Amino acid sequence: MFPLLTGVALIQTTLVSRINLLGARPNLMLLVVLIWTVMRGIDEGLIWAFVGGLILDLLSGGPLAGIALALLAAAYLAGQSLGEEVGSQAVRMVILTVLGATVYHVALLTILDWTGHTVDWGFSLTRVAAPSVVLNAVLAPLVLPPLAWLERATGEEGLSL
Repeated sequence: MFPLLTGVALIQTTLVSRINLLGARPNLMLLVVLIWTVMRGIDEGLIWAFVGGLILDLLSGGPLAGIALALLAAAYLAGQSLGEEVGSQAVRMVILTVLGATVYHVALLTILDWTGHTVDWGFSLTRVAAPSVVLNAVLAPLVLPPLAWLERATGEEGLSL
């Protein structure tokens, strides 16, 4: 798990962070955490959220554990039984990504605000968070197949530290 999440964090901070589509930014770590939580359950999802978030926190200039806490909130939501009645796993992932990414952005903005960073809530929610939620929801079905393969390849034993 640690090498995979480190790789995701490095890709996120070096390559993916340069992508900006009308204010929207893809969040590969968020997508990986949400999808893994749905596939493997809340216990593994929370571990992945915490570890992946801490790695991103170490690579960012924000408050330590800020991203980890925001990812934990999103993973907790994804670990609930929301949307299970939806037939397609891809459609469920889109729905959970919209909800999880929204929770992630609100939690991260709240943490930034609490730690003394200036947060323009109106701008951040309408020009950054909302477009990013939409972009990540569109990307979720594309990230799902490789993680579904990884989940099948690792079987019941899961990925260990």
